Amino acid sequence: MENSFDLKMDVQNITSETVVDGAAPLQAASVEMARLFPDGISRVLLVAPPDGDATMFDFATAKRGRYWNYPPYGLGVLATHLRKADINVRILNLNNLVLRAARAADGEENFSFTDVLEHALANEIGDFDPDLLGVTCMFAQTHRSALDVCHMVRNINADLAVALGGVHITNSFMEDNTRDALLDDLGVADLLFCYESDTSFRTFIAVANGRAEIADLSQVAFNGPRPRLHFADKSIPDGDTLDVIAAHDLMGTEELSENGKISGFYSLLPPGIKITTALANRGCRAQCTFCSVRNFNGLSVRRRSATSVVDEMIGLRDDFGIEHIMWLDDDFLYNRDRSIELFNEMIRRDVGMTWDCTNGVIAASCTEDVIGAASDSGCIGLTLGMESGNADMLKKIRKPGTVKNFLNAAEVFRNNEKINARVFLMIGFPDETYGQIMDTVSVAKEMGLDWYNVTILQPLPNTPIFDAMLDQGLIGDIDFSDIRYNSGQYGKHRKMAEASRDPLSADFKDAFSGVDMDAVPTREELDDIWAYMNFHLNFRRLFFEERPEKLAQQLAYVENIARLVAPDNAFATYFTGYLRYKTRGDIDPRIISQMEKILDQSSYWKERCEEFSLMPDDLKTLNFSHHQVQA
Repeated sequence: MENSFDLKMDVQNITSETVVDGAAPLQAASVEMARLFPDGISRVLLVAPPDGDATMFDFATAKRGRYWNYPPYGLGVLATHLRKADINVRILNLNNLVLRAARAADGEENFSFTDVLEHALANEIGDFDPDLLGVTCMFAQTHRSALDVCHMVRNINADLAVALGGVHITNSFMEDNTRDALLDDLGVADLLFCYESDTSFRTFIAVANGRAEIADLSQVAFNGPRPRLHFADKSIPDGDTLDVIAAHDLMGTEELSENGKISGFYSLLPPGIKITTALANRGCRAQCTFCSVRNFNGLSVRRRSATSVVDEMIGLRDDFGIEHIMWLDDDFLYNRDRSIELFNEMIRRDVGMTWDCTNGVIAASCTEDVIGAASDSGCIGLTLGMESGNADMLKKIRKPGTVKNFLNAAEVFRNNEKINARVFLMIGFPDETYGQIMDTVSVAKEMGLDWYNVTILQPLPNTPIFDAMLDQGLIGDIDFSDIRYNSGQYGKHRKMAEASRDPLSADFKDAFSGVDMDAVPTREELDDIWAYMNFHLNFRRLFFEERPEKLAQQLAYVENIARLVAPDNAFATYFTGYLRYKTRGDIDPRIISQMEKILDQSSYWKERCEEFSLMPDDLKTLNFSHHQVQA
């Protein structure tokens, strides 16, 4: 029988049309189901691997509580659906267990990343005896970690059926140029689940239990005997399927923010406050070429009812002591009326929580009425998804925004000082010139918002920009260990700093001086530009902030960098001292000592601080007037 269309690596695509043509693929799938699940499926163990593997893990960072520790929210949603189908389900959050163990360990010599995982898996598998073990893999940086977990499972129970799913698995499997590399790595997994699996995963279990037909399968690939079988029909959950509350009782929700960090705005919150995440809608209206959300979630934005969302918030507050929510939504403010309805419902039912949206919101949605309602309902922070300030580049990357949108949104946020307003900027797009990047810098300065999170483009599989860069020869052989975000504790900038060159310590003072503004920067030059933008858009502008509300916000954020994120960052340490002086009138002598220690130990930081006249004597004498003159 002919395939409906060919996939590489002997993958046979089965669609609803193929089912009509003949029974051979269905018979093969039935044989695999019988082999994997001879007694059906009654117990499912869902596993969240550590965000990074053992080679990426830094004990000191974990000990300081600096790693992200987001709940496995997608697994929690799946668990709720499985419970409704009378399936016994557990969630093993290995990321949290590793971070908890590191925090509790009395020294690095008494901690073993691998031992924590192996013991937890062995205990859970032995006690629960699952029929199916599912491992999620959201991001490319988790690729190796997820595979390591699968290999550990095989060593514990070689016969246990193992499945992989999540955004990274979906994108890499559906992308022609990465499928081969992915499948080369995935011999350890029996099944791959693609896209949102709210419906398809339940259907798969129903088939295994004889309650549905094999032809009903969708979004699943059998990774067994050749040819591999891929049931390609796609089901997009909506309506009542979305209005479910994740199984927070299985996710360790009450302790996650004790062992790591949740939300980009956590430093603005009181110490010890319990934080978790929630999701109000899925999908995004934007078509950004560097993003895979539309390919994964589909073209529409599907929103839960305000009642369901607030029910979840109240349950989190009353049952788990949660006081702050970070929204996971990719397009949180998608619909003006529905957004205001949600905020008003939070107020009406007296939720009493604060919240933020660390993911980027679309600038055009940030109107006075929406942001005013957001502030009244407890918003402390939002991030604008801007990326570029150059009109041509915005069109090229299909960003749903204009420079006018960004400036208008900035004005709205300046009128709502309680909200800490940040901006996502991205550099390094194909053929992006120095001049176009300078346009981004100029627009960002004009916006005058609170912080700019600058990243260098990392093209991800199953995105238009990834395909275009492959066609242009800008991406070589696929190596999943190299497909990592630049920021974050597992990011490339962190790896570079540990290996050789800290980008913040780059020689960036004259990053834009004497260059051809029509030239395209090299990869190393992008590091210098990144450091230039980070300093000038974030740190240096602090000399000119006078609003008390903003000074307090910036002190909390910068002090967190100096204390926990990067204790050896001279800029953060210096400006912690400066902001303490502006808000309290004095400077803790320990800050001055920390600054002197950094400069004594680092020639890089000493040179940079001398270039920008950021010296310990300023902190000792409380004299910063020369910086006001220089600006």
